[in-house]
Amino acid sequence: MNKIKIISSYVRLEDNESRYVVVLQDNSIWWFAPGFPWQPSAIEGLPHGCNIEHLVAYSRSNKDGTRYVAVLQDGTIWWFAPGYPWQSSSLEGLPAGYKIKQFNAYMKGDATRYVVVLQDSSVWWFAPGAPWQPAAMEGLLLNSDNIPPTP
Repeated sequence: MNKIKIISSYVRLEDNESRYVVVLQDNSIWWFAPGFPWQPSAIEGLPHGCNIEHLVAYSRSNKDGTRYVAVLQDGTIWWFAPGYPWQSSSLEGLPAGYKIKQFNAYMKGDATRYVVVLQDSSVWWFAPGAPWQPAAMEGLLLNSDNIPPTP
């Protein structure tokens, strides 16, 4: 039996309506709008037999519509706009042997940004047209060895 392995939800800005996007265990992608049945989403452009580990769906702007961004098991990142095939995103700047533990995508102005937490707990961000950059980690307490004593 096919089960849901990932869900992402967003509000479509052009009509202020909710949307849900799921990835099933077979790596098929489906979307839902309240009042309508679930619909399959295109996977054209994704590598054959890929395994999706993370998926984020969001509305780019009132005129630019929906976007999906997926991280595959091999660590590659792909983005999708309805009506077009999936496209690969840049990995330039990420450290060798990186493993993405968490992934998110969001809008900053008119551009999409990505942010990831890698397996080593480092945080990296991406803006189109530039390589991935590490985020500052100063002040973040990551283990019990550096937790200050309670007064």
